[in-house]
Amino acid sequence: MKKLILFSILLPLFSLGQDERAKSILDKLSEKTSAYSSIEAHFTNNLSSTVADIDESQSGIIYLQGDAFKLELDAQTIISDGETNWIYLKDEEEVNISEEDEEENEISPSKIFTIYEEGYKYQFVKEDSKNYQINLFPEESGAFSRVELFIDKAEMQISSFVMVDKRGSLYSYIIKSFIPNKKFSSSFFKFDLAKYPEVDVIDLR
Repeated sequence: MKKLILFSILLPLFSLGQDERAKSILDKLSEKTSAYSSIEAHFTNNLSSTVADIDESQSGIIYLQGDAFKLELDAQTIISDGETNWIYLKDEEEVNISEEDEEENEISPSKIFTIYEEGYKYQFVKEDSKNYQINLFPEESGAFSRVELFIDKAEMQISSFVMVDKRGSLYSYIIKSFIPNKKFSSSFFKFDLAKYPEVDVIDLR
């Protein structure tokens, strides 16, 4: 009985210590990431769902600079200058134009390396020789129930993350290369219609 009482007393203290450790790691990650003027990251992602019987993988590149981003995938390219979004569907030769609306995007690509900074509770899970694992839980209900964040201990950079939706589907992203502080022109984060004269434009603004 004494052991049980002692365990009950120590468990909250252990949890508090782990929360403080997670915060310390995330603070260091945030400090380093916020110092970058831009980011180029090459990644692979996998969607796995037993409910929908899906197991698909693809590669991509994301470019970030402030609120602007360009996401290049196999079948589409998504671009935002922070105010306007362009979604270019390659096979359909179609581009959809819309205004940026952060409320519609639970996890915007522009925030993918800083999602832990706002709207999430965090929990230190474990560490190995290479990575820390910290799980994030949204403070408000949404599509995802948690995000499993893996942080490279030596580089203090996100090496991979897994988003888990409420149906148990897993959206896994592995960062293959991470290039900070590249210089991009302002036009890099806009869709140049002049280069695609045959594209069908659907303006939703």
